[in-house]
Amino acid sequence: MTDWGTPATLCDPDGPVTRGEFAKQMTVAGPFPASASLAVAVSGGADSMAMLLLLSDWARATGRSLTALTVDHGLRPESADEARQVGRWCALLGVSHEVLRWSGEKPAHRIQEEARRARYDLMESWCAEHDIENLFVAHTEDDQAETFLFRMSRGSGPAGLAAMPLVSYRARVRIIRPLLTIGRQRLETTLKAAGQAWVEDPGNTDRRYARVRVRNRLAELDTNGISPAAVAGTARIFGRLRAARENQVARLAVEAVTIYPEGYADIDRMALTRADPEIAMLLTSALIAQTGGREFAPKRACTVSLFRALIVGPETITRTLGGCVISASAARVRLWREPGTISHEIPISSGMSAIWDRRFLVTLRSASRRAAVSVSALGRGGWEAIAADICSDFRHIPGPVRYGLPAIRREGCILQVWHLDYRSSRISENIMENAVFKVRTPFSGPPFWVA
Repeated sequence: MTDWGTPATLCDPDGPVTRGEFAKQMTVAGPFPASASLAVAVSGGADSMAMLLLLSDWARATGRSLTALTVDHGLRPESADEARQVGRWCALLGVSHEVLRWSGEKPAHRIQEEARRARYDLMESWCAEHDIENLFVAHTEDDQAETFLFRMSRGSGPAGLAAMPLVSYRARVRIIRPLLTIGRQRLETTLKAAGQAWVEDPGNTDRRYARVRVRNRLAELDTNGISPAAVAGTARIFGRLRAARENQVARLAVEAVTIYPEGYADIDRMALTRADPEIAMLLTSALIAQTGGREFAPKRACTVSLFRALIVGPETITRTLGGCVISASAARVRLWREPGTISHEIPISSGMSAIWDRRFLVTLRSASRRAAVSVSALGRGGWEAIAADICSDFRHIPGPVRYGLPAIRREGCILQVWHLDYRSSRISENIMENAVFKVRTPFSGPPFWVA
């Protein structure tokens, strides 16, 4: 790689990524405090190895510490060996390396989606435990183009067609993608120039996966003169549109939305009716995703159908969408998590924090001795078991909302429910420090961050 001072505008568009070019991307994604420790996701594939190479070089030059995180999903016999190989490459680069393992029974369906969820949950938890706020991932210009095509094929609206932002936010960590304007071929050229090997993932050519089929379609477009860079450029245009609209959504949210700490929300129905329809739909779909514990908003066609019913339909409406119940009266639209669809149960240890059901950040108090506990939904049966012990001050919480609250259990016994101020007589002190409903953009933080 050339010197850090090389202007990005002088770089060979087909040659290795230069230090100056990468430094410019880091400036756009920053700032990063001088004392900040960083983490990078490294699978061993070409994209992530190029990310490791470039970021480790930048971290050394700027005096920052870096840790590489490899998630061993345990889905292929060779995955453990590949993780160890990444560790050896990291050692040669002087980078700390941690292997995070996805343990337990694996799902029979939607394996890629569940593996991705587990991967990010594991990395976020590790970063939170080590006070690291910035996690770098190696999404490329090709990935951006593939995401655009995939979402277009599913009928996504303008927000979805913006694809991936340069910086996004999870509950406890920022996800940073400094390679979004750099193609996959250039990253391989960068690795070859540095003499750095990488691992080939057989899943990248398995046509059973939708992402692979989209990648093949992108290659066909490239053959016919529509390059990945051109497709990603279109996503960038939608990104600017999304950023502008999210500012408008945030203003409407201040006027029309009430969010409750128990994880449900109310929208002023008249304010929704008066607002620009596109902005009102974006607000509604974002709230559905957040109260429903989903990473992405519902399909646009579903949101349009719901919105029409809210605007011109009967005075009272109840529907389900995206893991969420939407119940409208003349004055308001109330949204809460559909309790019957919650199956997420996670173990949690003393002094630790964990994101449960993509909605709540649950933190336990430190204790020298405590048997294993887990977080799961209270449920109707759980509520009926403890209802007699609940103070009347908490009975204003709607019944279905109570069923979706996080409860601490040990061997099936409910020990504590933070939002109901309930603590079992089996324990002498609180186990929980808190349980916070985590509201994400466009209600908190900056709008969509275009690469």
